Parts: sequence; structure tokens; C-alpha cells
Amino acid sequence: MKKILVAVLIGGILFVSNLSAQNSDFGAKGGLNFSNMTVSGNNDENLKLGFHVGVFDKISISESFAIQPELLYSVKGFKYNFDNVVFADGEAKFNLRYIDLPVKLVYNLSPDFEFQFGPYVSYLLKAKVKTDAEVMDFFDIDSDGELDRANFRPFDMGLSAGLGFNLDPFLLGFNYNVGLTRVAKENRPAEEIIGDARNTVIQVYAGIRF
Repeated sequence: MKKILVAVLIGGILFVSNLSAQNSDFGAKGGLNFSNMTVSGNNDENLKLGFHVGVFDKISISESFAIQPELLYSVKGFKYNFDNVVFADGEAKFNLRYIDLPVKLVYNLSPDFEFQFGPYVSYLLKAKVKTDAEVMDFFDIDSDGELDRANFRPFDMGLSAGLGFNLDPFLLGFNYNVGLTRVAKENRPAEEIIGDARNTVIQVYAGIRF
């Protein structure tokens, strides 16, 4: 599956480069990330709030279809609750900062409504954890530190799907991204915490075409 995703991404980028002289809409977008990881015991209460921001280019290949590559800075991760844990109460937020490169096939359901689907590849820039907890009702832990990036895989790959609404020149939409690559490296301390977890992200965004 990973090799297929890489092949599709490379093919999509080459295909887009050949279409660059055709009709295209360049723009900027940004919005909120509601991220989580497929860690045992995680649920909607573990969603962590982040953000994404970047640029896109929607290149028409027919009246109904387009290719849309994007380049985004995206903050993902998950929130771990210490509630009901012996001697501790609070939470830790794992923040993973990525550069995302999705290449989406866009189907225009109508002039102002579209469906998007395609693969993405991400590069990990930095990993941090912020802890806010109380231990034994006696002392507090309030820390914000950087994690060793060597604990995590530098690349993440997955699939993205969503809907977009065109309010020319503005746009609104949402995506659901699911990672297919485990985040932590094997035999590293991070694996003890998140195991073979993958990234999952719900994105809500707004943008503008130039």
C-alpha cells in the first residue's frame, strides 16, 4: 500500500506539472485540525485541537474533474488524559508538526460543490509534549518540552477525503485524513507510549482563490 501511495503521488505530481499551462486556480487556505491517534483506549474525548495553513492549486482537466496539489503546515497529535489514573489527574498533549503534501482528485458535483479524494505524504518537522497534571493532590506538573525527533518516523503517508463549497473567490470545506504509516519508530521510547498508532485528522478550513 505504501509503494502504491508513493507511485500515485509521484504520478500525480508529474501529471500536474504537464497541466500547469492549463486553467488553474491558485489560492491559500487554513483552518482547524481535530487530531487523534489510533491508540488503544482513545476516543473523541482525546481529540487535540491544532491548525493547518498553506497553499493549493486547482488545475482543471475537464469540466467535471481537476487535480489539486496542496502544500500545508499542519499541527497534529493527540491528547492523553490522566483521569482516573492512580496518583495523577490531568492531561498531556502530543504536538507533531508536519509539512503535508496532498494530491487530490477533485470531482465537481456542481459549480459550487465538490468532492475531493487522494493520497498525501507528510514530513515531520518537530515533536513536542505539553503536560498539565496534578499528582497525589499535592503538586502540579506544568511542562512544555521538545521530544527527540529520532523516536518518530520522519514520513507519514495516508489518504484524504472531503467536501468543498465554492463561494467565489472564497471557499469552505472539511477533510478527513487517515494515516497508513505508524508514527513511532520500532524499539524507541515513543513506541512504549503510542505503539503502532497512526495519525487521524479532521480538518475544517476556509480559503481564497487569487
